[in-house]
Amino acid sequence: MYRLRLKPIVYNTLWKILIMDFRFRLITAEDRPFMVQMLYEATIASEQTFDIDNIENFPHSYAYIENFPEAGEVGIIAESTDGTPAGAAWLRNFPEGDKPGISGPELTIAIAPSYRRQHLAKRIMAQLYQAANALNIKTLKLGVYQKNLPALAFYKNDGWEPDVIFGDYVMMKRAI
Repeated sequence: MYRLRLKPIVYNTLWKILIMDFRFRLITAEDRPFMVQMLYEATIASEQTFDIDNIENFPHSYAYIENFPEAGEVGIIAESTDGTPAGAAWLRNFPEGDKPGISGPELTIAIAPSYRRQHLAKRIMAQLYQAANALNIKTLKLGVYQKNLPALAFYKNDGWEPDVIFGDYVMMKRAI
């Protein structure tokens, strides 16, 4: 009889995936502190972080969370079964012409470091697509730092298409 032997790290990773379950819910204004943390995590890959305690002093970053959610905007929080926030994704409406290739809802997504590599980003995205569909949103946009090759590959595998280059960012779009 053949017995499958896995290296401990592979076994532990598979075990986490099998036992880790998450709840998904809509983002509310009370989630803004966690959104700031997730926005910070999202900016690390672009090498352009902000002071997390003074985000209001960084208008470009603050625009992603200020007064969220407004009409036509939606976001999803993933929580572990004990209620700990694990990741978030949200759609923010920016003014027409704010960024090349971006008109309509722009996606922001991040997973807390201790919850990465559990396929959570894909699961949050699926929930966000459903919520966007309920709001009759047909196309989503996002910007990915050109050097963030894992993120570019993730989005391409999820049906996102490059649209335009804006500075150091690949602006992408996806129909839902």
